[in-house]
Amino acid sequence: ENGKFSVVLPGYELPQIPTELYMIGQDFGGWDWESEGVVPMIPVHSHEGAFWTTRYFTAGSGFKFCAKRAWDGDFFTLGDDYGFYTDGVNCYVEADGFYTIYVDLVNNIIAVEPAAVYGIGDCFGSWDTYMESSRFTAEGRTLVSPATVADGNLRMYVAAPSGVGYIDWWQMEFNIYDGIIVYRGAGDDQEFVPVAADQKIVLDFNAGTGDI
Repeated sequence: ENGKFSVVLPGYELPQIPTELYMIGQDFGGWDWESEGVVPMIPVHSHEGAFWTTRYFTAGSGFKFCAKRAWDGDFFTLGDDYGFYTDGVNCYVEADGFYTIYVDLVNNIIAVEPAAVYGIGDCFGSWDTYMESSRFTAEGRTLVSPATVADGNLRMYVAAPSGVGYIDWWQMEFNIYDGIIVYRGAGDDQEFVPVAADQKIVLDFNAGTGDI
């Protein structure tokens, strides 16, 4: 029911929860699984079966998901969904912009919300979460941070959509190494990236690049 198993018969083994998830669409690989534009979604740290991505989306351009890079088990709804609409067998957003997509295969949720990306730590002046003073703002198809206020190690994260339960900031963390956005995923703390005061960070999530 709603994609969940409520009865387990003797000798029946539940399917494994996928450890990978991909997003494909008109703007994300042109519906071609061989394309480099297909989006590998990021595991949410400490939340089995949950994945996320932040991208710039255009209205009217469909997308959907699959646990493998193939037309085998692809899906566009899980049941407890919000923040997008479906037409046919694809998902769509209402307006152009940056969105965070959160897919929870355990709790049957696809959540889509306008992206909220923040810096945190000494270089942004506080370890408090969700501070407007450290929130990135859209400039075209990039997201740009406020200027850093002190020397320190760069830490950044994407806020989880509001309807998916408590997700700590570091469970959706990322950083920049040699101009490339690298996601923490389910791994340990990332290597320190020291930055000086009065620096801005520019992120292009679709291209996977970042500049300091």
